[in-house]
Amino acid sequence: MNNMKRYAGIFVFSLLFTSSMLGRVRPMSLDRQVPDTIEAEIKGEVQNPGVYTLKYGATIQDLIQAAGGETKIADLSALPQLESLENGQVIVVGKTQLDGTSPLISINSASEDELMTLPGIGPAMAKRIIEYRTTQPFQTLEQLMEVKGIGEKKFADLQEFICL
Repeated sequence: MNNMKRYAGIFVFSLLFTSSMLGRVRPMSLDRQVPDTIEAEIKGEVQNPGVYTLKYGATIQDLIQAAGGETKIADLSALPQLESLENGQVIVVGKTQLDGTSPLISINSASEDELMTLPGIGPAMAKRIIEYRTTQPFQTLEQLMEVKGIGEKKFADLQEFICL
């Protein structure tokens, strides 16, 4: 008889517990949740490099537009612009490469942007070249090595692309 009371008590408790839980439990979806936004970084030849938050499914082209568009010397040929971005992805927009058929860049009159089309010349180096030539114009191409940061090796890389 004691066993029967014990089992009846357990049964009643289980019945009450189960009935109290009805409506409280919601099935959980096991589908993967898709984020609403992603963050991606863009560097190189765009107007405003940096990290941007874009809607999920955004493309490389969307990221370039968010960064203000490409610069005049940007080379977009290597970028698949319709490719979807992933969260945390970094995109680098390169410079147009100079070849032997390109016009030579005058180190005495080129703008900062034009100087930055030269291999290995970034914004800081372009500014140094412009500062140097404002105090004394270049008389020879070799004088370029007097600019801080331009040694023989860098000069050798630049020599075929520059003129006075």
